[in-house]
Amino acid sequence: MADEAEKTEEPTSKKIEDAKQEGNVPKSAEVPGAAILFFSSIYLLFFAGPFFKDLEKTIIYIYSFIGTEVDGRIYYEITSTIISTILLGMFPLFFLILFLGVIFNTMQFGFVFTPIKIKLEKINPISGFKNIFSAKKAIEALKLTAKLILIFIVMVIILAIVWDLILAMMNQDIRAALDSMITLTLYFLLTILLIIIIFAIIDFFFTRHYYFKQLKMSKQEIKDEHKQMEGDPLVKGRIRQIQMKMSKQRMMADVPDADVVITNPTNYAVALKYDKEKSEAPIVLAKGINFLALKIKDIARESKIPIVEDPVLARALYDQVEVEQEIPESLYKAIAEIFTFVYNLNNK
Repeated sequence: MADEAEKTEEPTSKKIEDAKQEGNVPKSAEVPGAAILFFSSIYLLFFAGPFFKDLEKTIIYIYSFIGTEVDGRIYYEITSTIISTILLGMFPLFFLILFLGVIFNTMQFGFVFTPIKIKLEKINPISGFKNIFSAKKAIEALKLTAKLILIFIVMVIILAIVWDLILAMMNQDIRAALDSMITLTLYFLLTILLIIIIFAIIDFFFTRHYYFKQLKMSKQEIKDEHKQMEGDPLVKGRIRQIQMKMSKQRMMADVPDADVVITNPTNYAVALKYDKEKSEAPIVLAKGINFLALKIKDIARESKIPIVEDPVLARALYDQVEVEQEIPESLYKAIAEIFTFVYNLNNK
């Protein structure tokens, strides 16, 4: 029993799909962040030239007021110039970040729509406090701390390497200083980007491993799921019984429309009908053995339908033809003789 309870089996596709519908997906927060930073850097390096030119002009424009008396109008002009320059330059980047966030979240686990459900237990401060100190939250905190420490150490090292270059910027003219500052910023940005991409790759595989580990199932859970999907055998058997009963009832209701019932004296009975406008050959309206055969013959007598005893033909019809099917060609001759007898009997 202990082995049954252990969750050692990989999750089934149904288990994964159910978890997905509940909003439980293998989502790595690092992947969208790394993708956004990477493609934003590509945009800034290769497509944001006009924005940097405008930014440089704005900074030079601001520096031009050094040493002059600034009134309210000039403050307004400076502020509006800064805001308009930044907004116009960052507008494409904003939509790029929004687009990348949607795309890389969707790529991880597909599109998921989950209706908003208000759960009172989530409002409970005690359960909320437990969530804060859960194992998953602790791991997330450790990953974030490790990433920040590594970024800090690398930044300090880079800063120590380029410190002389930063000091040299003080003696450069404004344009040269701006170019140097942009170059340094790009170095810092690329270093941070490299670290974040490495963490994102690690986090992606770790998140998926942890997710599928959480969804692992016991052998009993897999058995229960199969039973649920296929249906309880007892329930299925009961449904089959009801369906067979209803089918027999419909079949017996058709017997009064038959032209003839062919039997061997006791065990088999097959009711046939021929309507040349609806079918090319006679069809079997009903068939049965033992008790059901007796019922077919009783209904036939009540409805004054001819009953013809032919043991071989009755057995052949029962074995070869299903209800509502036409008789096969191999039985045409024998059936034609019986229908000739019936038509003569009815003066047709």
